[in-house]
Amino acid sequence: MNWNHLLLGTKGRINRKTFLIGLVPILVLFALLYIYLKTLTGLLPRWADIALPLLIALEAFYFSANLATKRMHDYGRSGRYLWLLFAPLLIMTLFLFQQKFVPLKSYEGAVVLYIILISLAMLSCLWMLIEMLFLRSHEQENRFGTPPITNAD
Repeated sequence: MNWNHLLLGTKGRINRKTFLIGLVPILVLFALLYIYLKTLTGLLPRWADIALPLLIALEAFYFSANLATKRMHDYGRSGRYLWLLFAPLLIMTLFLFQQKFVPLKSYEGAVVLYIILISLAMLSCLWMLIEMLFLRSHEQENRFGTPPITNAD
């Protein structure tokens, strides 16, 4: 397995098994981030308390985005579908800004609307996760390449 291609590139396709194997280094990075935040915060200079967790989180985000893009390619979809994962965060941010700058006298209508939007966005994220982890690959060649060669998907 070529780890550079798996974690650093967005070209090609991967199956479920390779996707799960590729999650291991990302989970290790998050474990390092957790350990750092729990034990070393305050022991290092102030710039390190900001820079190190940010660097670890950015690396984990970059690796997971590349991995998920390849998994989406396996279904014949572009990696742009991953932007849907940011929809709940965007909707919550819009709600907070709207409440800060244009507070509503009655929250009932706005809150119900935002809850519906966030719920729909979370359902799309859940479906994407189910698709990447549990559904089988497409066995035909698509615009992103040939199917990954393995005995089991």
